Amino acid sequence: MDCGFPCRVCFRFLRDELAKRMLEYFYENTDVLIYDTVFKVASLRFKSESYEELCKSVGEPVESFRLYFETPTYLASLGTEFRYLFPDHVRIFPSLMRLWNLFSDGRKFSKEEFLEYKEWLLKNVGVSQHMLKTRIAFMREKKAIGFVGWTTYEIKAMDEWNKVTQVLAKFAEYSNVGGNRTGGFGVVQLREKRRERSKCS
Repeated sequence: MDCGFPCRVCFRFLRDELAKRMLEYFYENTDVLIYDTVFKVASLRFKSESYEELCKSVGEPVESFRLYFETPTYLASLGTEFRYLFPDHVRIFPSLMRLWNLFSDGRKFSKEEFLEYKEWLLKNVGVSQHMLKTRIAFMREKKAIGFVGWTTYEIKAMDEWNKVTQVLAKFAEYSNVGGNRTGGFGVVQLREKRRERSKCS
C-alpha cells in the first residue's frame, strides 16, 4: 500500500454501538496506521439502515435475483477440512437467517419457521446461472481459497418466503457470507430482477 495514493475502505456493522465507537475513534484521530504506513483520513461517509427498514424495502415477490461475490467466499463443510466452493442457496440463506436472529432488534424466526424455510428453499429456489472462479486470499501467514463472481437464483413460489429471501439477500450486503466474514471474506452485492406484470392486469 502506498500512502501517496487514495485508499477506500468500507466498514459494515450489524450493531449500532459498534458503528458509534468507530465514528468516535475517527472523530478524535485523523491518522490511521496500517501495518507500517500512516494514512490520513480525507473523508467519511456513513449510511444506516435498520432491520425494520430492510424488511420494508422489499416489495413484490421476484422471479430471480443475482448475488455478486466481490471478495473470496467459502462455506464450511461439517466433518471435513475442505471448504465448500459453490454458493448453494440451501447453505447460504439458512445461515443468513441464523445471523439475522442473532443480531436483529426486530422480528426473529422461530425454529419451526427455520425448518419450514429450509424445506421451502429445496423445493422453490435454484441456481439458474453462474460465473465463478476461485481465488487465493492471503491473511498474513495464512491463506484461504474462495470463489468470486456472480450467481443468479431463480424462485418459483411468489409467496412470503420469497420476500424473506429478498430481505436476507439485502442483509447479506451488511453481514457478508460464509467463513471469515469479519475478515473481509464473502462481500456480496445484490442485483434484483422484479417480476414483470402482465399488460392486461
